Amino acid sequence: MKPYFDEHESIYAKLYDRTDEILETVANAYMGRNPALPFDFRGFSREGFLKNRNGRYIMNLGEKLPEAKPGQYAYVLGLLWSNHDGWTDFGLNCYGPATIYINQEFLYRADINEEVNPNTKKGIRAKLQKGWNSVCIKFVKTASGFGGVFGTLHTKWNPMEFMSPFQERRGQAGWIYSDAMNADGFNEAHIPASTDLEEQSGMDWYPALSWNEEKIRLNPCTRIFGNIPHKVAYLWSEIRHSSANPKMCSLKGSSAGQLRMWLDGNEVFSGILKTSDTVEFRLDPGKHELLVELCASDNGWEYEFDFILDGEKVAFSIPRGVKGSGEPWLYLGPFDKQLEEPADSICSLYRLFEQGDDQFFWRLDRPNTWVRPYLDNALFAKWNYPLGVTLYGLLQTGRFLQKQGILDYAVNHITECTRIYKYARWDAEQYGYPSVNNQLVEMDMLDDCGSFGSAVLEAYSDSQDPHTPYLVEQIANHMAYKQERLEDGAFYRICLNSFQENTLWADDLYMSTPFLIRYYQLTGEVKYLDDAAKQFNRFKKYLFIPEHKIMSHVYDFKHNKPTNVPWGRGNGWVFFSLSELLEVMPETHAEREVLLTFYNELAEGYMALQGTSGLWHQVLTHPDSYEETSCTSMFVYGLSRGVRHGWIRDDMKSQAVKAVNRGWEALIKYGIDRFGNVHGVCRGSRYSFTPEYYKIELNAVTNDTHGIGIVLLAGIETGKMSKWLQQEAALR
Repeated sequence: MKPYFDEHESIYAKLYDRTDEILETVANAYMGRNPALPFDFRGFSREGFLKNRNGRYIMNLGEKLPEAKPGQYAYVLGLLWSNHDGWTDFGLNCYGPATIYINQEFLYRADINEEVNPNTKKGIRAKLQKGWNSVCIKFVKTASGFGGVFGTLHTKWNPMEFMSPFQERRGQAGWIYSDAMNADGFNEAHIPASTDLEEQSGMDWYPALSWNEEKIRLNPCTRIFGNIPHKVAYLWSEIRHSSANPKMCSLKGSSAGQLRMWLDGNEVFSGILKTSDTVEFRLDPGKHELLVELCASDNGWEYEFDFILDGEKVAFSIPRGVKGSGEPWLYLGPFDKQLEEPADSICSLYRLFEQGDDQFFWRLDRPNTWVRPYLDNALFAKWNYPLGVTLYGLLQTGRFLQKQGILDYAVNHITECTRIYKYARWDAEQYGYPSVNNQLVEMDMLDDCGSFGSAVLEAYSDSQDPHTPYLVEQIANHMAYKQERLEDGAFYRICLNSFQENTLWADDLYMSTPFLIRYYQLTGEVKYLDDAAKQFNRFKKYLFIPEHKIMSHVYDFKHNKPTNVPWGRGNGWVFFSLSELLEVMPETHAEREVLLTFYNELAEGYMALQGTSGLWHQVLTHPDSYEETSCTSMFVYGLSRGVRHGWIRDDMKSQAVKAVNRGWEALIKYGIDRFGNVHGVCRGSRYSFTPEYYKIELNAVTNDTHGIGIVLLAGIETGKMSKWLQQEAALR
């Protein structure tokens, strides 16, 4: 087959067999492509469009514009960010006529069948440009309805978050929609650009940006929370002192109720503020975080205050760069009583605040507008299964090389997800579908939880993350009590009305058993280890191909037969996960000997099918299929561990050592270039009864997260095996 790059560009040509340096190069290349950037936090109006459980926006203009008349038009505008040029799939259900424009060009017009049947979902393929893409949908009201449901066609793998256009709404999340009009205001020659100002459009747009005249006359807490006595609210902002030297700052104002203030976590005032009071404190140069606790009096929220520096009022700015508001304060409450915790812990956008049965999060001084987290990163801080194995590889690389920066990066990615989990569940309840961690929150299959959950547990000894025990308990409960199983207890996929309906996948041994093993280690509950062990025996019954001693990819119960296609990575998941299980399984476990026999059968089968270059093929029994990096890495990983831990039969040991060394050398010659890019990794798969699907349609891609972590782990285990062999030789 054609090489992925010229041999001069291989990492082997630059570093030869210096495994430590190769691992560091691959890890650093990944981290450089995916810097550790946090979530964005944006304002979102609950008066806009919420999502349904499928992650698409419910654009019911019949409810939003109840006075609209048949034949009138309304327009919905939004911005969608794309990290690269490429194609995406939208889904549309219509309540009436709909026309879609993207980047000011016509994309799609619903046909008459779609207009009258809101249950008909139309898939629409569209090309996105790198950066912001403007989407305009024109709806017409008819007797059948007004509006539609629009968004991503592939919810779990490609959630879409649209942002508001127009400069006045810059940074705000969610679509905007126009008032109903008698005539078509946007013909196909003039679709508004995302940078047009609202005043230029001559239309009224919703949700409203500002309060009505009656609310504007009230103080912020009253218009946000209502005029309620004896409640508690928190106000959060930032101030900046740009002078070179510290200066004394004065607090001026009044409050009818108790008022407390903290500057950078240090209390600077407590009591009822009177206009005659002069409160002074030192203000150092730089930016400072201000938290205010405000208690309502008998008459409700009555307060005003300013900071005075050099005779001028100090300007406040919105904290932590929250986008979508020109106002400088965030608001939290109203609570029945004060929060008994330090100011630093209250100044957080990563937690949900709970008091009794009530839950609270930060709000903006705009009508019914709340702060929500969003993620523009391609990978960092995302939760999905290939990232689980990527992070496992980075964790082990950081430990193996004693490189704290690599370890910290992986831990930070994981904890960015875990610490916002409780909030994300609440977010889904409030807005129909979560803005972050969607796969974890909507957990209904092993792909959603097992791989990344295993990485969470692997990182726990380093992170000591307080959110981990609760989160992994939810995953364990899902696997134990909710995940679909056959009568014999084997995990499988019901997935009604999807391509994978009623199937059992080799992949799911990885999506389940590494987590179960680590949860057993965390809790000491043997039932999780026993479940992991039994899964291998059950999966072998359905997927083992005895003539080759390898595994079929899928068993399809619709046809009651396996596909009999030995996909490389599917087999890799099995062998990788079996090695994880054997490493922690006690010598006395009842299933151990059976699993060791299975391990050796697989090892024999895989070694017999290693390609002439040292790489294994995409379809293991088809030498004409391309040489694939991720399965090669997993076979190297599993075989090297078998040698080091003594699982491999004595008569196969030398063959295994040779297979590992050939495989690793082939990876660094043909799979990794000198810049640390990982080539030849099969993209995410479906399944088929024909090998041609895997050979032709499942093409290899570069720097796919299904392969990067596995490559790192293969290098680590090859290095450990070599060191162990040297020690063994020295003892003879």
